[in-house]
Amino acid sequence: MSTVAVDVHTHLGEHGTHVCDPLAGDEIRAWGSVSWDVTVERHRAAATARTSIVLAFDAEPVGVVVPNDYVAQAVSEHDDLIGFASVNPNRTNAPDLLDAAVTKLGLRGLKLGPCYQHFHPHDPAAWDLLEVAEHHGIPVLWHQGTTFTPAAIVDYSRPQQLDAVARRFPNLRMWIAHFGHPWAEEAVSVVRRHEHLYVDASALDTRPWQLAQAMAAAYEYRVLDKVLFGTDFPFSTVERMVAGLQQAAALCRRLGIADIGSDDVDAICQRDSLTLLGLSP
Repeated sequence: MSTVAVDVHTHLGEHGTHVCDPLAGDEIRAWGSVSWDVTVERHRAAATARTSIVLAFDAEPVGVVVPNDYVAQAVSEHDDLIGFASVNPNRTNAPDLLDAAVTKLGLRGLKLGPCYQHFHPHDPAAWDLLEVAEHHGIPVLWHQGTTFTPAAIVDYSRPQQLDAVARRFPNLRMWIAHFGHPWAEEAVSVVRRHEHLYVDASALDTRPWQLAQAMAAAYEYRVLDKVLFGTDFPFSTVERMVAGLQQAAALCRRLGIADIGSDDVDAICQRDSLTLLGLSP
């Protein structure tokens, strides 16, 4: 198996405590079981990349609140873990909350999910929050794609909406989760226009055809070098994602849609995402 340098997308959060209805119930209805039930101990056992980013998530509108201080405590004293804050821009004191998460809790990035947090990426409140991120030089992960819960507002999820954001904040390092699925071509078409905008491939091993199409689009748009490795743990694992990327590359070659080799997959797995995202020590 390829060595994985950085997993840019992992979660904490216990079912019934941090992950509640409506999303918790919708997860069971969509998939038949609970996946998002991750204790600190379970996360540590699964974090097999050399470095893993661990996400807070302030998504109260859909029943998910993984607090910033909880993540900060979980990653403390672990050099192989990097904690990201999450703040809903709709909160009246959102900029102050993010500032405190960085300066007092030591968190090093920001997780946003417009469809879960019920804000549009062009909302002035969101841009106020991004100004704080820019001030501190921290990167931003966007869930800019679809989801299974009806409680989300998917109108806010198109990757194309980040074009205006990237033009307003050209030096802010950002990436789109899950290839922006199911709009992967849209996501890579935006990513190729902006120097500091990337995508991750997290959890798409569960959709082999969609992952193959996304990889082919990245190949065609010449942005395979901007694809970051992520798992979306607990929804996938390092081992499953590596296998999924290799399977997608083989499918691309077999169908003749993209000449993506094992070396290209190795490059994704071994990518120095910390440097690209401005997170190097």
